[in-house]
Amino acid sequence: MDLIPVTELKQWAYCPRIVYYHRVMPGVGRTPYKMREAVSAQDLIESLEMRRSLVKYEMGDARRRFNVWMTDGELGLSGKVDLILESGHEVAVVDFKLTSGLPGENHRMQLAGYSLLAERTTGRQARRAFLYRIPDSQIFDVEITPELRAAVAGAVVEMRRVGLEQWCPPPTEVRRRCEECEYANYCGDVW
Repeated sequence: MDLIPVTELKQWAYCPRIVYYHRVMPGVGRTPYKMREAVSAQDLIESLEMRRSLVKYEMGDARRRFNVWMTDGELGLSGKVDLILESGHEVAVVDFKLTSGLPGENHRMQLAGYSLLAERTTGRQARRAFLYRIPDSQIFDVEITPELRAAVAGAVVEMRRVGLEQWCPPPTEVRRRCEECEYANYCGDVW
C-alpha cells in the first residue's frame, strides 16, 4: 500500500498542487530556506525541551519521546513526529514550527495525521495536539475533532488519486502563497 507522509497533509491543505509535484514530479522543487532553518532550530528546541516541565502541556507526568517514526497501513499514513507525550490513557503529539503566525488549517491537518498515527502506535486516545512556535516558545493547543479526523481520511484518498491518476488539482486560492513557492515556475496557469 502507498503510504502518504503526514507532512503531505500539511501541503495538501496549504496548496494541493505541492502534493502533485511531490508525487508525480519528484525532485523538481527546491527546499525553501525556511524549511532548512527549521531543522537546525528544532535541534536546539529538543535539547531545551528535555529540561522543561510539561505543565504547559497540562501533562506533567507524561513520558516524552522525540523523533518517533510511525506507520499504519490502514490509515495509509507514515511520518516522524517531533515529540510524543504519553500519559495514562492519553497521547499528544507536539510539532515544532519555525513560524510567526497562528496555526492554520494546514498545521491542524498535519497534527491530526500525527495524532491518528500516535493513537494506533500507542493504543492511547489522542484528543489534542500541540504546535510549538519556535521563535517565541508559544504553544497552541489543537483539538483533534471528528471533523478533522474525517478531513485527514478524505485527503489521503485524494492524494492517492493524484499519484495514481496523475491528476493535477487546482492551485490554492490564496495567491500570496504562490510568491515564495518552490514550484512557482511549474504553475503556468497561475502566473
